[in-house]
Amino acid sequence: MKKILTVTVALFLLLAMTCSASAALVELYVYERHMLYDETFVLGDANGDESVDGKDALSIKSTVAGASMAEINGQAADFDADGAVSAKDSYALKLVNSGAKAIADYETVNGKKVNLYKFTIAGNDISKYSIVLSEDATDEDNSSLAAVYLRDYIEKATNITLPIVFGESNMTTEKMIRIVQYDFFSEKGQEYGADGLEYEVKDGNLYLYGALRGTMYSAFEILETYVGMRFYSNDKTFVYKNRAVDIPEGTTYEYCPKLRFRHASHTYGSGGALKHYFPNRLCGTQLYSYTQKLYGTLTGPLFSNAHSFNEYWKMGTGKIPEDTTGMTDEEIRAARWESGNYPDPYNWQPCATNNTDYEILFEGMLDCTLMAQDWHNEAHFEEGVTCISFSICDNGSYCQCRGCRKVAITQGEGYCGLNLMLYNRAVEDIQEYYPGVKLMGIMYAKDFPKTIKPHKDFIIIYCGVCCHNHIIGQEACYPEGGQCDGMKNDKDLVALKYWGEITKETGTEIWFWIYPVNYHYFLCDTPNVPNLYWNTRYLIDECGVDGFYYEGGGEAYSFEPVKAYAMSKLLWDSDMTYDEFNDVIKDFLYVYFGGGAEEIFEYMGMLTEAGDLSGTCFVNNFDRPGDMYSYEYLAENYEYMRGLLVSALEKAKSKDQQDHVLKALVCCDFMGLSSVHTDWYVNGENKELYCERYTWMYNTLIEQGMTTIFSTPDYYLVPSTIDFEINPMIQFYELGSRRDGVYP
Repeated sequence: MKKILTVTVALFLLLAMTCSASAALVELYVYERHMLYDETFVLGDANGDESVDGKDALSIKSTVAGASMAEINGQAADFDADGAVSAKDSYALKLVNSGAKAIADYETVNGKKVNLYKFTIAGNDISKYSIVLSEDATDEDNSSLAAVYLRDYIEKATNITLPIVFGESNMTTEKMIRIVQYDFFSEKGQEYGADGLEYEVKDGNLYLYGALRGTMYSAFEILETYVGMRFYSNDKTFVYKNRAVDIPEGTTYEYCPKLRFRHASHTYGSGGALKHYFPNRLCGTQLYSYTQKLYGTLTGPLFSNAHSFNEYWKMGTGKIPEDTTGMTDEEIRAARWESGNYPDPYNWQPCATNNTDYEILFEGMLDCTLMAQDWHNEAHFEEGVTCISFSICDNGSYCQCRGCRKVAITQGEGYCGLNLMLYNRAVEDIQEYYPGVKLMGIMYAKDFPKTIKPHKDFIIIYCGVCCHNHIIGQEACYPEGGQCDGMKNDKDLVALKYWGEITKETGTEIWFWIYPVNYHYFLCDTPNVPNLYWNTRYLIDECGVDGFYYEGGGEAYSFEPVKAYAMSKLLWDSDMTYDEFNDVIKDFLYVYFGGGAEEIFEYMGMLTEAGDLSGTCFVNNFDRPGDMYSYEYLAENYEYMRGLLVSALEKAKSKDQQDHVLKALVCCDFMGLSSVHTDWYVNGENKELYCERYTWMYNTLIEQGMTTIFSTPDYYLVPSTIDFEINPMIQFYELGSRRDGVYP
C-alpha cells in the first residue's frame, strides 16, 4: 500500500560551514522545494494485508524459522534496519502489538519520521560524516553547489544534517564525503571534460570527482541511486522509502555522457534550473542566467537561443545616441538595442550574398554578446562551453535575389549552402574577438551543399523530422506522406546521413532539434512515445548527432511531463536499452499517477497502437487528431482503455496523483466519445451512457482547470454548454482532420 505525503518546505541554501582561516562563508541561491514522501510499505505489515497485527508476527516468526523471504515484505519486517529479518524484528513487532512500543518509534530520526531510516557508507552511519571541500574552495565553484545539494537532500531523506567544511583539517567527524573539483584545464580536468564524473568508496570515505559540472552530477547520481530521490518535475522531488541503504566499501563508478548538449523542456511545474534541470543532468540552452562557474557554465548560446538574425538585425540597425555624455558602455548598448529595427522572425531572412546585410548581422552579434555579458557577468568561451547563436530566423523562407538564387540553384549549393556562407564567414571573423569560440545555427532545408562544408567551429542544429508517426530509419512513411505538403522522413534520412558523414570529416558538431510534443490540441495526446527512444538512438548511432534540443510544449494534462522526463534521462544515458527506457517511464508513472502505473503504461501503449493504425504520416505541430489516430481502434477499445484509467484512479493516493489521473481520464473520454458519437448517440446504441459520460467529462474538465485547450488560448475555447448532437471533436476543435476536412 502506497501512501504519499506532500510536504512544502522552504529551504534556504545557506552553507553554515566550519571555515578555515582563508575561506569565506558561502551563500548560494535561495529556492523552494516540494518534497513528496513515498509510503511503498507500512512498517510491520509483513504480509501486505494493510494492517499490522498477529498475522504479521506469525509471518516474521516463520521467516526467522527458515520460511522463504519471498512470502513476506522484507522491508516492512525489518524493524532494526539491518537489511535482514531476525528475532530482533520479531521481538520489535511483539512490542508494537502489545502497545509497549509504537511503529513511529522505529521510523523517526532526531524526532522526525524519515523515508531513509539507516543510510551507511561502508557500514558507517551517515551521521559520522562531514562533507569536505578543498581548503581554497569558494562560492563560485560547482563543488560548493554539489555540497549544498548533497547536504540538503540527505537531510530531507534522513533528518541528519551533515556539516560542510573547507579542508580535511576542519573535520569534527570520523569520516568524510570528499568533493574534489579539478581545474578544467588540468590533465585530469580535460579527462573528465564538462560533464564527466566519478565516485568511489575508499577506507570508508566517499569521494566525488569532476571538473565543470561533474561534481554536481556525481552528487545527483548518489542521491538518485542510493538515497532514492526522483527529480521528476520543476518543483517537486520524490523520495522512495527505504529502511536501510549502504554504499559498500570498494564501490567505484565513472561516467561521461555521449551527448555534449542536452536540453529537454519540461512542461510540469513552475520552472527553475536548480530544481529540475540540473538534477536531471541537463546542460543545454534557454538558461542564460546560469552561465557562472557555480553552475558549471552550461553548454549553449549566451544570448539568443537559436533564431538570432532578427535579434542581431535589431541591434545592428540601432543608433548610438548622439550625446553619450555620462553614459556607460552598457547603457549605450541598451539604447542602441531599443532603437533598432526588429524584423518579423516568421517572414524574414537576410540576404546571404549582400555584404551590407552580413556586416549589420555581425556587428549586431558582437554588441548583443557584450550586452549578454553585461547581464550575466561572464561567458566561458575559452572553455568551449558557451557558444554564440548566429542563425536564420524561425521560417523556411530564403532570400530570392539574383545572387542568392545563383548560389543556391545555379551553382547547386542549395539553401543550406546559403546558410553556411554566412555561418562560416562569421565563425572566421569572430575569432578576432573571441578566439576558439563556436557559433551555432539552424538548418531547416533538406538539401545539402555541393561543395561548401561547415567550419569546424560551427555547430549545426538540424531541425526535423517531418513525419512524427514513423520511426526514422526503421519504418517507411506512407506514399502520400504527411499533411504538410506531403512531408515524409525520406529527405531527412538522406540529409542526416550526409551531415553525419561531413561533420565527421570537418570536426563540426551537429545537434538535433526534436519535436515529439503536443503543440496544439491539448486534449489529444500525440501517440509517439516509443519514437523518443528509437529516433534518439538512430540519430546518435547512425548520424553522429552530438546534442539534442527536445522541444517541450503543451499543457500537462496527461503525458507531456512523462515524455520530457524520459527524454532527459535518455539524453544523459543514451546507451540505455529500450527496456530500461520503459522502466524510466514506469518509474515516473508511479511517482506521477500512483499505484496504477502499470495500467497507465498499458493505456499509453494502446494510444501508440491507435497512432500506428491511423494509416497516415503526421506532423505534431500541424496535423489534427484525426490525422494521428485510428478512430476505429479508439471506438473499439474505448471501454477497456477507460477502465485502465479508472483502475489507476482507485490506486492513486495523493491529491496530486488523483488530479493527474483525472486529467488523463478527461482526455480519454474526449477522444473516446468523439470516436463513438455516431454509434452511441446518433444511432442510439448507448445514448444514456454517452450523455452521462459527456456530462462528467465536461464538468471534470472545468473543475480541473483544463480550459486552455489549444496553443493559442482564444483560438479554440471550451464550449459554454454541451451539445450532444455535435461530435465533441467538432464542438471543441471544429474539425477532426485536415485530410478530408471533416470528422471521420
